[in-house]
This record gives sequence, C-alpha cells and structure tokens, in this order.
Amino acid sequence: MGRAVREGAVTAWLLTPDRTGSEAIHEAERTSCLAGSGPADDDDGPAVRALRHARQTGHTGYRRIVTDFQRAMTTDC
Repeated sequence: MGRAVREGAVTAWLLTPDRTGSEAIHEAERTSCLAGSGPADDDDGPAVRALRHARQTGHTGYRRIVTDFQRAMTTDC
C-alpha cells in the first residue's frame, strides 16, 4: 500500500515498495551480546544462526531486523 502526498492541485507523490531491486534483507541480532547473523536475502539463514548461537551460549534474546526498499513517484491527478 502506498501513501500519497498532494502538492498543489495536479501533482501527488506516492511511496510504494520498490519491486525493481532486491527483496527484503533479513538479520538477527543478539540483544545480550550484540553479535549478529549478517544480512541475508531470506529469513532462514539468520534464524538458523540465531538458534545455533542460542544452543552454544544460552543467549535467548534476539532482535529480528528486516529492511525493505521503497520508491517515490509522482502521479498526475
């Protein structure tokens, strides 16, 4: 879903997901030691690394980070 902002009577700006580039980037960051999984194109790699770290260290708190990309464009009204 995009968001439109009107400027004057004829032009609106719309912010939408950018489908021309990369998909969302996923990471898992430990909240107790701040070690991170590093970026990945899917959530499987970071989740597996987080679970492996939990098993090895007993650290159970994680922050899931998802970065997606947006593109602004104009539309004539």
